[in-house]
Amino acid sequence: MLSRNVACLKVAKFRCDIQKSVASVRCLTTITASQPQPSGYHMHQFLEHLKHQDQGMTRAPSVHSKTFAEIVENEPEHVTEEQRRLRVWSSDYDPVTRSPFAKDVSHLQSLLEALLTSKNFERAHKILEAIHPLLSQPETFIFSVNKYLQTWSQDPTVHYSDLEEFFSRIEQRYDVMPNERTYAIILAKYIAEDGPYISYLSRFPKSKKTIILSYIDVIGVEGLMKVFADPSITMEDIPEDLENLFREVRNELNQEEKLSAEPEYFKDDTEAPTIDKDADSLRAVDSFGLKIIRHTLLGLKEEADSKEIAAIINEMEEGLEETSFAENETSKLDFFKLYKSLKTDSQRAKFNSGLHQFNLTRQRRLEIRGADGAKEKWKHEFEEMQKRGALPLNKGLNAQLFQWYKNLLPYVKKEAEMCHNLLDGKVSKGGLSADEKKLYKDREHYAPYFVLVPPEKMCVITILELLKLNSTGGIVDGMRAARALISVGKAVELEHKSQSLLKSEMKAFSKKVKSTKQWKRILSNKKSNYIENPDESTDWSYTVYAKLGAVLTNLLLFVAKVPVKGQNPSTGKSITGSQPAFFHTYQFLNGQKLGVIKLHKEIVKQLAGRSMSNCVQPQLLPMLVAPREWNSYNDGGYLYSRSTLVRIKDSAETTAYLRKASDLGNLEEVYDGLNVLGRTAWTVNADVFAVITKYWNSGEEFLDIPPVMDEPKLPEPLPVDAEPAQKFEYQRKLRSALNEAASLRSQRCDTNYKLEIARGFLGEKVFFPHNVDFRGRAYPISPHFNHLGNDLTRSLFLFWEGKEVGERGLEWLKIHLANVYGVDKAPLHERIEFVNDNLENAFESARNPYAEDAWWKKAEKPWQALGVCFELAEAYKLEDPTKFVSHIPIHQDGTCNGLQHYAALGGDVEGAKQVNLIPAERPQDVYKFVASLVQKRIDAEAEEGNKYAVFLQDKITRKVVKQTVMTNVYGVTFVGATAQIKKQIDHHFSGDEDVSDYARYLTMHVFDSIRELFEGAHLIQDWLGDAAKRISKSVRIDYEDAKSNDGKPNHLSSVIWTTPLGLPCVQPYRVSKSQLIKTNLQDISISDPFSASQVDARKQQAAFPPNFVHSLDATHMLMTAKACGEADLSFASVHDSYWTHAADVDHMNKEIRNQFVKLHSSNLIQELKDEFEKRYRNCLQVISIPGDHPLAKEIKEVRRNNVKILGRAMTAADEIYLEKTRLEHLYSEDLEKIKIGKEMVTTVSVTEKYDLNSLTGSTKNFQILVPLKFPDIPSKGDLDVEVVKDSPYFFS
Repeated sequence: MLSRNVACLKVAKFRCDIQKSVASVRCLTTITASQPQPSGYHMHQFLEHLKHQDQGMTRAPSVHSKTFAEIVENEPEHVTEEQRRLRVWSSDYDPVTRSPFAKDVSHLQSLLEALLTSKNFERAHKILEAIHPLLSQPETFIFSVNKYLQTWSQDPTVHYSDLEEFFSRIEQRYDVMPNERTYAIILAKYIAEDGPYISYLSRFPKSKKTIILSYIDVIGVEGLMKVFADPSITMEDIPEDLENLFREVRNELNQEEKLSAEPEYFKDDTEAPTIDKDADSLRAVDSFGLKIIRHTLLGLKEEADSKEIAAIINEMEEGLEETSFAENETSKLDFFKLYKSLKTDSQRAKFNSGLHQFNLTRQRRLEIRGADGAKEKWKHEFEEMQKRGALPLNKGLNAQLFQWYKNLLPYVKKEAEMCHNLLDGKVSKGGLSADEKKLYKDREHYAPYFVLVPPEKMCVITILELLKLNSTGGIVDGMRAARALISVGKAVELEHKSQSLLKSEMKAFSKKVKSTKQWKRILSNKKSNYIENPDESTDWSYTVYAKLGAVLTNLLLFVAKVPVKGQNPSTGKSITGSQPAFFHTYQFLNGQKLGVIKLHKEIVKQLAGRSMSNCVQPQLLPMLVAPREWNSYNDGGYLYSRSTLVRIKDSAETTAYLRKASDLGNLEEVYDGLNVLGRTAWTVNADVFAVITKYWNSGEEFLDIPPVMDEPKLPEPLPVDAEPAQKFEYQRKLRSALNEAASLRSQRCDTNYKLEIARGFLGEKVFFPHNVDFRGRAYPISPHFNHLGNDLTRSLFLFWEGKEVGERGLEWLKIHLANVYGVDKAPLHERIEFVNDNLENAFESARNPYAEDAWWKKAEKPWQALGVCFELAEAYKLEDPTKFVSHIPIHQDGTCNGLQHYAALGGDVEGAKQVNLIPAERPQDVYKFVASLVQKRIDAEAEEGNKYAVFLQDKITRKVVKQTVMTNVYGVTFVGATAQIKKQIDHHFSGDEDVSDYARYLTMHVFDSIRELFEGAHLIQDWLGDAAKRISKSVRIDYEDAKSNDGKPNHLSSVIWTTPLGLPCVQPYRVSKSQLIKTNLQDISISDPFSASQVDARKQQAAFPPNFVHSLDATHMLMTAKACGEADLSFASVHDSYWTHAADVDHMNKEIRNQFVKLHSSNLIQELKDEFEKRYRNCLQVISIPGDHPLAKEIKEVRRNNVKILGRAMTAADEIYLEKTRLEHLYSEDLEKIKIGKEMVTTVSVTEKYDLNSLTGSTKNFQILVPLKFPDIPSKGDLDVEVVKDSPYFFS
């Protein structure tokens, strides 16, 4: 019977209960052999223990789904050391671990923060007690204790002796050691109560004292000043970056140092230069007045009583007595126009310094006060309309929004009051009905968070989020309900965290500090010395997002109304009324039933209206000051909004790898490249914007400006007795018309959004903080308006700094115009000639851009062409156009950049030639060359009479193959490529013919032609796919989670690689575990980001080749960015398009080529294979071998012997457990253990003496586990990558 069981064993029936297996390994008593043991003795011991492995296993506690009441009303659950032990993610080779209680700890941390913020210390203490037993590293408990201690210390009823007594109890109970922040918190309380703080500080040695005093956010500036004033404190006690404050307190800061901290330009007695105009310069009646300051970005309101702002304005007024800006109530100061008028580098440096100080305060308001600013705009328009009478129908969206706000506010305030009562224990469950108990239970989930943000702000946030999500997620005139709820919840969290950050920052400022500007500079650049808590994540849980978002969204759906006008059918009189602005319903999308929130058609119309509405204000705008430089994986970007280096959605594994790489100092070069991108200063091209505005306001379609479409153009209705075929055709046309109208509305909304932001930043100096995706590709964090957009958006950007073009720069300006016009395949000198021949057309385009037949409108990228026309026209107004100071970015684009990297990897000489890696007199066109290869194949088959070839013979063009060639390198499937080809040849067929067969035939030849041209590259692409398949199908011997539901071994290893810059790339494709959350709007299903679920093997394999190449082009860009930054070049990029000033293009081109050669100077595929072999060395793979092979017989014999001892059938878990035990002994430093490991015989160890790649036999139906091995890498071609340095068209 046992033999029959063994013979029937299949991998599909392997039970992967490795959690028990691993526990068993650790429970084994160390085996030492004081005397020789019989052969197989130790193997017998391991099997005996395996037999009893089910004993003693306990279920781990779980608190992530509990409400705060359920947690605080019960004692913390007992957790064993084994349950608390850190787990690995994809490989035990990487020093990257995860806590089995990460989700629970994150939930408790956010609850702790929420309860502390609302001063609910008793319940917060219960949460603190619940955190400790779940920590995999108990020493990190001090971070949670400090958080509690710091907030509690701000309670006026608490004495510093209470803090010391509290910590003493914590120290004894949990064996937790205080750190310098703990001491700083207690010191701050001593100072606040005028206690013996110097005596307390004297308890510590000087080295520790210095660190304690560096916690500015805890002690505050005024507290530090008190300490510094004491004579016993010397300079040796002071942190280096606080020495100026120490001198100031001691009156040692001399007058010269004080003055140097002020923006000198604004204190200069010399007259500021006026703007050069054809007319005489005007004497300004008023200079930088408060009226102008109030007109800040997107209606952002400056506070007139802000002392800091007032001081800067005074400085401006003292230094700028004459400007070309007359007093005008609606004017907005154009900083860029003023900056361009400055004559010397010294003036420009002083102006930039002063503008930076001024913008620091504006940036804070831009990030922190967004919701307040939006509400003020709504209120202003509402009041203006009330002055004119009743609110007009269908006009003034801002006024309607304010009406919603007014209606919503009382309900939100009432809900906040009920949450406060619940938290204060004023609500009893007794006597509640079933429905009331359900509401009570829901409120227990979100109450601690609902009270953190003022009701006024929550109302605004809810309205903004729902409007922002219109027409997203494939929902026309609406949004997915689940996304809406989560977005509202996250937006409330972001507001709370921004306000908390502002409060923390304000503690670090003091009105007593004399050199305020200098102090602000110190703080804005100071790297926090707060040691990061690896266990801390205060992000709210998705349960909280969903339930809090549902409450706010439901209330808005109830109160938001739209005024409508209609006609009484019986009387014919006009009547007015109101209808809901939003409604919740369900619809099917791609076969799935989804809950959706739809907008009233009147709201949709107004969102896509003719004028550029400013009702919707995004949270992440371009910045007015340079971003915080990246110096950690979660420290950089915006000043008051937290950003992470890698933009990831719910991938705890990526975060873990990223944090470890950051801790090891491996990301410095990534930081350097991103910091260069962030330091590039921009402004909006006012000339191009004015032209766009004119065409936009017309409401007509123009180039890529979509038209206003109030109503869709519906087909004529059919008669009632129409034929079924006619009805079918009518429904098709109706759907097409509705989809077209919805698409145009969506496009107009999107363009409207971008243009409104651009309008707000006219004349401003702006910056874009960047971060990267998991492959390392850089993107601006500001999502709505940046230089990654379409032609219209890109045309709106100028560099803030200008550079004199010189003779070569003027040529590059012309080359750039030719490129955007569409003449980008000609040699460089021919492109220059093209522009020289059309100079008068370019000048006329600048003089009269609105002419119906204007030359610029015929360009391939017309808006960017117009921008260059304006530049050239200005340059040629000068006597010497080479003296022109240019601000426009010049682009250098790679030739099918993915193929360039593949050609370098594979060493393909002919492929490299076609993508311009090899020097040539003319730029090569890879798409045209592939089309010629396809043409040869088609011609040959046409001669043989192939009907497909005969029909397609005269229809092969560059355009037909371009998209498929471009996407082939990024993993387009045959089905996807067929759809691309079909789209290109569809117009050759009548409606009755099936184009699919012809498209498939042509796609096959396109694929074969690409493979012929890039043979080495495709071999590498195949190798990458094979490696990913083996990894994603592998089984880890250290697998620790529960078995899969179907009893098969779980595959947990993601494909992970490290870029040449040290960035760990973790493919996030896993089969997500869903969690159902019930809300009062609908039930929603969310994925669990903390679980180590099975990988999605299909996605892992298909995505790896393109992702790997993307990581290479991202690496090349960051390397180039760093090199350009070191050379003091302005640099920007859009993936494989690199931008700089016209004068610096030659320098940038040199760096582009040098960095590409540097990147490919080593064998990247061999390095990747070496990394894989180390990372996945302890993984096994399932393979099939012939059942009659000697290896199969040997494995059957091993299993048979093991079954005799176990008394049951062997499982996959058993085999993996035994192999893990063997490897642990082999890798041990104990010689006796090594000997035991060598003696052990497992089903895996017996495979080591066989060449598994050469197994042959009559059948292949016996599945076994073998060590994971990778195939040899393909041989490389003869390309010498050094030739790239001399290739003029590599990037051009």
